[in-house]
Amino acid sequence: MKRLALAVAVALPLSVMAEPANNTSHASYIVMLKPGNAAAGGVAARIARNSGGRVGYVYENVLQGFSISVPAAAVAGIQRNPNVLSIEPDLAVTTFDQLVPTGIDRSLANYQALSLNSTDDYRVDADVAVLDTGIDVDHPDLNIVGGANCLYTTGGGTAYCEDAETGDDDHYHGTHVAGSIAALDNGIGVAGIAPGARLWAIKVLDSQGSGTLSGIIAGIDWVVAQGRIEVINMSLGGSGSSNAMNKAVANAVKSNVTVVVAAGNSNADAAGFTPANAPDAITVSALADFDGLPGALSAPTCRSDRDDSLADFSNWGAVDIAAPGVCILSTIPVEQGSYGTISGTSMAAPHVAGAAAILASNGQGPSAIRTTLLTSGNYNWVDDSGDGVKEPLLAISNFTPDFVATDGGGDEPSSPEEPNSNPVASFSTNCSDLSCSFDGSASTDDGSITAYEWTFGDGYTANGQSVTHAYSTEGTYNVVLTVVDNESATGTSREEVTVSAASSASINLTATGYKQRGVQKADLTWGGATTEMVAIYRDGSIVATPSNSGAYTDNINQRGGGSYNYSVCEAGTTTCSSTVVVTF
Repeated sequence: MKRLALAVAVALPLSVMAEPANNTSHASYIVMLKPGNAAAGGVAARIARNSGGRVGYVYENVLQGFSISVPAAAVAGIQRNPNVLSIEPDLAVTTFDQLVPTGIDRSLANYQALSLNSTDDYRVDADVAVLDTGIDVDHPDLNIVGGANCLYTTGGGTAYCEDAETGDDDHYHGTHVAGSIAALDNGIGVAGIAPGARLWAIKVLDSQGSGTLSGIIAGIDWVVAQGRIEVINMSLGGSGSSNAMNKAVANAVKSNVTVVVAAGNSNADAAGFTPANAPDAITVSALADFDGLPGALSAPTCRSDRDDSLADFSNWGAVDIAAPGVCILSTIPVEQGSYGTISGTSMAAPHVAGAAAILASNGQGPSAIRTTLLTSGNYNWVDDSGDGVKEPLLAISNFTPDFVATDGGGDEPSSPEEPNSNPVASFSTNCSDLSCSFDGSASTDDGSITAYEWTFGDGYTANGQSVTHAYSTEGTYNVVLTVVDNESATGTSREEVTVSAASSASINLTATGYKQRGVQKADLTWGGATTEMVAIYRDGSIVATPSNSGAYTDNINQRGGGSYNYSVCEAGTTTCSSTVVVTF
């Protein structure tokens, strides 16, 4: 099996990790490194040697850093290390526990659009990672295509995620979550919100439903490394906050992965729980709904909550969307009975993750998915939380997934080697004055791309691989490229493009982008400015006011790709050059 170097050191109670009893006891911490430290494993090993610590997970995708178990006395020294950005205590993390299920009825599923006919003839064409206790590999109602177990450690204490057919469930929580997301429409048991979507079982919690924050981040890191999974569900969490978790979630979203998390079951503000308080995650509270219908008409069933109201256990406040989470029937491990009813925000989050999978199957990215979910929701429920903010309730009646066909048998899951059918849209931009040229030739597909559809953010559209467009006014516009392949699958890319009218002044600017040791830099040269000082603008903000020497190097201090808009102005005036775009 392939091993991905990543980790949790020791799972300790938060009070012990935050305030070790003495200077010789070890506690687990998460270390983030400053940008430019590509060899995180080497830095981690050196710090461990110098501090008497043990390295846990090494993170390489969603952040540069590692977890480490060290004496409390070593923490201050690690923070002073020139390579270290921050060090924070690791946190204990647990599950949020407390026919067609009522949750799908209440989400206003379009049964025709979902092809719900008790026959496993079509499956939603999307990949969803369930970071949890694993998923029962033997369950006949789930399409599990792969996964990893992130609870492994070597004899030296180094932790890692082991690629596996699946992270099998020795609890029940992860299997229940998976069923709400994607149980097959095969005539048995239940059907999920996104029937038959490809499930990836990432085991980050043990048989007691417990784990650590460092291990959860390792699971996110593993998912992003795969490069093909569109949605993560995390029905788990712990009290507190974490900059490392927030950065991991943010970078997962930047890598085109939508992250859905449970709000928590403490009847408290979700702002006090991680990853519920991660700004880039979609955080889900739980609705009590006993009949799948609006109107507060039903008597309670498995709990005493009031129908059509926020569940009495649900966290509130810093929440994005609500979904059914009380008395939810879903899959559980076969040896425990195959199907069971559970309540919790853990049960609400997978309804939203399934809805995100439907949107991802049509090529929507995280930003569009968030917007669609929140704007499509309704308010046909009673918010009795007292927080003064009524979040939208999940509603997917207008969602139509992209399907892949099966043989109708429902016994064989899709192969993990089978790639997604959606093409990948990508484009470059070059603007001069108010006119821009757009090139979509970098878009890719395993088959062939047959159409390139552009919207320019000002009400105009165009078709073609390479197009030009002239804007009427200065400003920043959201440009969208949608590509369609020979099987009618779609992919979408969105970028902000800033245009400005050419100045009457004769400042001529040229800019060249390059990388030095992997870090982005841009050399700017200009002529025609008459003031002693000039202002250098990048993406509309001043980054420097150097002397008017005619040349300047902008150290962007970023890695990877991206585009930047540069202009040079006479300091203190509106006399500026035209905008020049630098693309990496």
